[in-house]
Amino acid sequence: MPQKPHSIPSNNAELPASKPGNFGRLLAVKSLFTGKGARAGYLAAVDQAVISLSNFLGTIILARQVSPTELGVYGVGFIAINLTRALQEGLIVQPLNVFGAPMDDPTFKRYASSSAILQVLLAASLALLAAASGWLLTITGNDTAGPAVFALWFAVLGWQLQEFCRRALYTRGRVFNALANSILANTVRLGLMVLWGAQGRLSGVTALTAIGWGSFAALVPGLWSTRDYWTRDILSLGYTLKNNWAFGRWILGGSVANWLSVEFYPVLTAGMISFAAAGAYRALQNLVAPIHLLLRAIDTFFTPRAARLYEQSGKPGLARSLGLIYLATAIPMLGVLVIAVLFRQSLLQFLYGDTYLEYSQGILLMVIFYALLYAYGPLQSAFKAMRRSRPVFIANIVATIAMFTIGIVAILRWGVYGTLGGQVLNALLVNIILWESWRRAKGGD
Repeated sequence: MPQKPHSIPSNNAELPASKPGNFGRLLAVKSLFTGKGARAGYLAAVDQAVISLSNFLGTIILARQVSPTELGVYGVGFIAINLTRALQEGLIVQPLNVFGAPMDDPTFKRYASSSAILQVLLAASLALLAAASGWLLTITGNDTAGPAVFALWFAVLGWQLQEFCRRALYTRGRVFNALANSILANTVRLGLMVLWGAQGRLSGVTALTAIGWGSFAALVPGLWSTRDYWTRDILSLGYTLKNNWAFGRWILGGSVANWLSVEFYPVLTAGMISFAAAGAYRALQNLVAPIHLLLRAIDTFFTPRAARLYEQSGKPGLARSLGLIYLATAIPMLGVLVIAVLFRQSLLQFLYGDTYLEYSQGILLMVIFYALLYAYGPLQSAFKAMRRSRPVFIANIVATIAMFTIGIVAILRWGVYGTLGGQVLNALLVNIILWESWRRAKGGD
């Protein structure tokens, strides 16, 4: 019988925070931006920059060569891949990161190997679901959504397996290897899009397929880089799944709820209006794409360091570090959004020609939405550091309810502008709930 590791906690209890003196707190906050860990964080930010830049360029390559409908197909498919990411985060990746980081090598090998089997089962299940759903849509006459959903099986399978390898490298501190893996995957992906564009074969479906090919190309060196993490002496799959679920269920719920409240609006737009409308949304969103880089870099860099800081300095130290994060990132965030507003028509013309100029006023709503998204982004990381994911879950559930009521009415009445207005409402609701929860959490110190 496989032995159970004592290093995997069986519950999600909040860790007690120590209370050092003022000098110790000052050192803890200073360490947020300095030292070996901080350098790894900066490297992780470069990794996120590669991914975000590739998504930005991929959208431009596609938008300049295909119709708004095809861009909408790609945009909706990309959003669906993000849903599978939410499932992977809660069930596999976040538990691997948290439990695996402090383990010794033999224990980690056993835990990572059992997690890898669960990951393969999850990826295969999602790929099978996508293929079956796409086939069913196609034979019932939906020749736009059907092929797009069917194509997701390849993209989801490759991306999930490659992402698991990348995150295993992160868990053991090998950030440079993860960065190299990202560069390879996205180079292959964009190269295929350029090649197929020159051959006249580029479409929304083939752009999704390119994601799969890029992921599989990087999976091979990813498996080689992580070869020392695998063993046949695995932990019990049931035990691993039980512990992952005990820790990750709120993360899973929060991630899915966040996906619904933030990313499902374009899917509703595609279904209720048209894929062309969803394509227009994707074109506008691409103008503020650098904000995605900023938010993901904050999550990658700030969350683990904030968790350690919370253990060392408690809520006061975490609050100071949260303030520093906002102070350090507010200027670049505002710069991106101001440029998007002031030069919206010129940017749309430069990136896409005349195709999406009629939607230029929508940039104003998109900028408000992303400003609100930024306003609670680092705060979510603070809640993760405190192991309090419930406020994030509740906030996004409230926003989801608003989407399926007020949001649907807005889409039917105003189309793409209704989508943007609904997202602004959602982000505002999440901000109100999270900041009130944060005020109460600080008051309990």
